[in-house]
Amino acid sequence: MGLQHATVVDTHRLPWESGLDYLRTLAPAFRDNLGPADQVEANFAKYRQKNLYLDPNSTRRLDWVQLEPGYSDLTHCCHDSVEEGFLLGGEVALDGEAHLQAADYFWRPPGWIHHARTEQGVELLLGFEGKSNESGPVSRHVCEAQQAGRNHLISHTDESSLGTRGRLCKVSSSGLVWQPGHAYARSEGPLAGFDLPNLSVRPLSRNPHTGQQTVLLRLSPGYRQHSHGAHSVWWQMVVLSGSLEWGDEVMGPGVFVHRPAHTTEPPMASASGAVIYAKLDGWMDFVPQASPLT
Repeated sequence: MGLQHATVVDTHRLPWESGLDYLRTLAPAFRDNLGPADQVEANFAKYRQKNLYLDPNSTRRLDWVQLEPGYSDLTHCCHDSVEEGFLLGGEVALDGEAHLQAADYFWRPPGWIHHARTEQGVELLLGFEGKSNESGPVSRHVCEAQQAGRNHLISHTDESSLGTRGRLCKVSSSGLVWQPGHAYARSEGPLAGFDLPNLSVRPLSRNPHTGQQTVLLRLSPGYRQHSHGAHSVWWQMVVLSGSLEWGDEVMGPGVFVHRPAHTTEPPMASASGAVIYAKLDGWMDFVPQASPLT
């Protein structure tokens, strides 16, 4: 039986968009504040991306981005939106924050001034929360270089500038312990139907009030959910390694899935094991449901 409600995208089949094509999908509050107009075209010739998710109402988005060696932002800047990233390869220096490499993660609340530059190139999953999750619309403000590491919107000494997840300049995911499925499930609500003995989790960031979170999920070989089921919130995932089977779909590295809330889908399994980057719009509760055909 196939997936009835989830959107599945094989990113290998998506064409790369040039940086200039990407900018056309952004609000004027972002694309009109990139820096000297006569330098924008040459700069974004080093930028390409594949859009995985875009909500035009909230401006929330998730992109697979590649920056060529030598790419550098034209100015220091900040955003009204939360910005989030997970590095798939390469490196990037974020002035005022940290130097990030493969498997590093960041979550930046609105207003924090930064500047990105990569000498060897970088590939990453890059998201803006848009008008959601304590975040404003996707926008860009040009800022002074000497203000890097400060907050343009709120006093950087004000605790509210950190939001609920904090200002995570660099989370080295490879240094995090994999939490056993049963331990992780204690805070998530019902996870009946999950194969908890074959699940482990590395939380990257989390809102403790709403459960909204970004995590790495590791499915051990032989992972198999026990029934059809549904989550009370939407969630998104990108397969980073290994493969999994979901309904009639076989998903390898680079496959993106958006699963709406309250939608019943077949059980997920992984014969060989998999590692998944996942974003959830709340607690990862999962309630077993009868198959739609029963």
